Amino acid sequence: MGSSQFSVLSSQLKAVSGQRSAFRLLLVVMVMIAGCGATGTPTPEALVPAVMPKVLATVYISPTPDAAQQEATRAAVPSTATQPPAVPTTVPTAYVGVFLGEADVAEAGPAMVPEMFNPPTEAPPITIAPTCPAQADPIFGTRWAGEAALVQALGCPVELVSAYDGNVQVFERGVMYARPGGEIWAISPSAETYWYVPVALPPPPNTVVPPSGLLAPSAGFLSVWQAAQGLSDALGFARLEEQTSAISTQRFQGGVLLADGSSGQVFLLLANGTAHGPY
Repeated sequence: MGSSQFSVLSSQLKAVSGQRSAFRLLLVVMVMIAGCGATGTPTPEALVPAVMPKVLATVYISPTPDAAQQEATRAAVPSTATQPPAVPTTVPTAYVGVFLGEADVAEAGPAMVPEMFNPPTEAPPITIAPTCPAQADPIFGTRWAGEAALVQALGCPVELVSAYDGNVQVFERGVMYARPGGEIWAISPSAETYWYVPVALPPPPNTVVPPSGLLAPSAGFLSVWQAAQGLSDALGFARLEEQTSAISTQRFQGGVLLADGSSGQVFLLLANGTAHGPY
């Protein structure tokens, strides 16, 4: 091979080598450009949770203040209490009962008497003193005999019982009795008084007009009802018509016992004008 041919071949090899370098450079540039223009979505990566570090807190314990510090604290924070708390006082419980006087020796509770705990018993009826030559007739019962003061005021019987058929009329606030011989008793229990007329009185001078629902006293009682002072006001008007009734009376030293057979009532009438009952 001649030198000229060698030169030509050498020049061609250099050209080929240059083209290869340029081609490589061009390929690298194209790859970079392709990478920059990619639009694909990147694959997400899972994040590993981080472990939170633990923080250790240090508690500070202040030292006990001395006397000077305590005094300064009290001076800086005044007390809001203006008065000391009230001390409750004990009030003794009142005892309701019967006062029996001062006890000689102190006891744990109020003094009692045994009789206060025993059930009350019915007092036996008090009868006329046995020194009386006669006793009250059994027809009058014994209820009235429980009044000791009345029994003493009544005294002893001075006659036996006298029974007869008489007349009776009931009034608003009392009752009137009449004996065939002319005796009349008008009794007002609410006023605790009575009127006694031993003889019949003349007929009344005028008639009486009672209010609606009530009656005027019958002819046998009307004269006494009008004549006796305060009687009409105490008894009022009649509620029922006059009726017959078995009436028993027994006189005593200080009064009389009167029993109404129709109602079973007994009255104790003292000589001082007071009426007691009915029993």
